[in-house]
Amino acid sequence: MKITIILKLGGALITNKEKPFSLNYSVLYRICDEISQAYRECNNRIIIIHGGGSYGHYVVKEHEEHGNIYSTESIAQVVWFMRELNMIITDMLNSYGLPALPVDTHAMFLRVSDRLAVFSKPLIAMINNGLIPILYGDIIFNRIGKAEILSGDEIAWYFASLLKPSRLLFATAVDGIFDRDPADRNARLLPTVKLSELDRLDTKGVRGIDVTGGMRTKLLLGLKYMGEGMDVYIFNGVKTGTIYQAICNNEIFGTRVVI
Repeated sequence: MKITIILKLGGALITNKEKPFSLNYSVLYRICDEISQAYRECNNRIIIIHGGGSYGHYVVKEHEEHGNIYSTESIAQVVWFMRELNMIITDMLNSYGLPALPVDTHAMFLRVSDRLAVFSKPLIAMINNGLIPILYGDIIFNRIGKAEILSGDEIAWYFASLLKPSRLLFATAVDGIFDRDPADRNARLLPTVKLSELDRLDTKGVRGIDVTGGMRTKLLLGLKYMGEGMDVYIFNGVKTGTIYQAICNNEIFGTRVVI
């Protein structure tokens, strides 16, 4: 296996963000099936990161409303529910014959100023041995021991900058980036987005609870991590076949992100 693919599964794609602790099972099973086919047929190494959706985002929001977002109880609950979601997804991937391995985000990431310090050697060893690491957005700590949220999007961007994969893929519940809220019938899908022109875009069209900033923050992180030659796409993972095509380096209907 030679080529590495980094796939971020959005929380709105794999869960129902309007209903706490609910999964989009039909979508998840199809995604697992497509990842399984792509893994076997396209000879690619894969890293998967997933968002919190109706699990992590809901718990954080509940504690935030009571003013105790980073209390001991809050941290423990967020980590517990995100690990539960991670194990559900890992088990589903395993059921399709994939060598998926859960990886606890909080145990390998540390925030140092505005950068991440990461113990990445075990994860790289997993990839080189044909395993599929499954990471997730989580609560981590900074160098002075304070807790904070690390989004799945930032994890994806970070490893893209470190590993230089053939593709960084953001599978979402919408077709890509639009020139306005995609709920607007006049919204137009943008085939390419330049990060330097981000201020022109209306990227607020995301429904449900999202405590990590949504689509706009996803793109802003690119300004921090994206390098020349990165192949980055945002596309609709709800549609049948898109995950398979994306992993196999085929044409993608969605938005390509460039510097």
